[in-house]
Amino acid sequence: VLCGSPNHGVFDWDEGLGNEFNGRGPFLRGLNEGESEVTPGTAFLTLRSDGIDKYAQADGRFVGKPGTPTGITAEGPALKGATNLVLGAVDHRETAYHPRAFREIYKFIAGREPNRIAITPEAAVKLSGLVTGTPGGVQTNRPVTGAAVEIYRVSPDTGERIGGAIHTSQTGSDGRWGPAQVDPSWFLEMVLTSAGSTTTHFYRSPFPRSSDIVHLRAARPLGAADAGAGAVILMSRPRGYFGLPRDVVLLDGKEPTDVKPGVPTDSLTTLRLSAGEVGRPVVALFNQERIVARAWPASENRIAIAELTC
Repeated sequence: VLCGSPNHGVFDWDEGLGNEFNGRGPFLRGLNEGESEVTPGTAFLTLRSDGIDKYAQADGRFVGKPGTPTGITAEGPALKGATNLVLGAVDHRETAYHPRAFREIYKFIAGREPNRIAITPEAAVKLSGLVTGTPGGVQTNRPVTGAAVEIYRVSPDTGERIGGAIHTSQTGSDGRWGPAQVDPSWFLEMVLTSAGSTTTHFYRSPFPRSSDIVHLRAARPLGAADAGAGAVILMSRPRGYFGLPRDVVLLDGKEPTDVKPGVPTDSLTTLRLSAGEVGRPVVALFNQERIVARAWPASENRIAIAELTC
């Protein structure tokens, strides 16, 4: 199953033939040569967007060359010999994470329609994961030793903590944290503290089921753009992009100005508040998902992230 994969490249140019995303290069030409573009004897499914996947665009603006034809179209992910489906107006990430994508993947593998799309909650949920770092500003999957993780139940209306920490742990050499047992109806604040990194307060919607891949990575360092800010709050969508005007995207009651309209390309937006606003709630709204974070003082090297599930 290939979801939004640039199977014929992100561009098709004579220059940069060694680039794995160049459809004219030897890598992709070798994969796609012959009458069929799939491996004989193996069933293939490709899922693609109906025109708003940023890696399947006719114009080169998303690879730094606006106005230059890429030689690629919205049909780029399709493969001869595969079952090729168009999911509609989904972005690049949603070709894998959207409920419609789940339905098609399930049907392709199981040979029947799924009984349900919504996640059935468990009575008791256990969460754990890996803490990874950004040495030298580069994101990696390498484990971080000695990182502290605290989890709090918070109010869905104000983001305020309800009682003390329901879980505390410190990572060993494998970088693992947890497990923490939570109720599937609880909104959560996860606090990650590690040496040399920004203390990060993750605000999350309820987890309906257990997961051992709730991985945590500290927020970016506070930079020049944050100078003078009393608090910095991010709204992050790891499983998709923000599409304007396709989606309702509101942070603190306003549509973000750092999210570009049109083809969805941005998954992160930033809000900076004055020192006098430290401690107040900030509402992050994406379509039907609503998370309330709290503004933590940037002077203490802290950033809050409202991390969306949808």
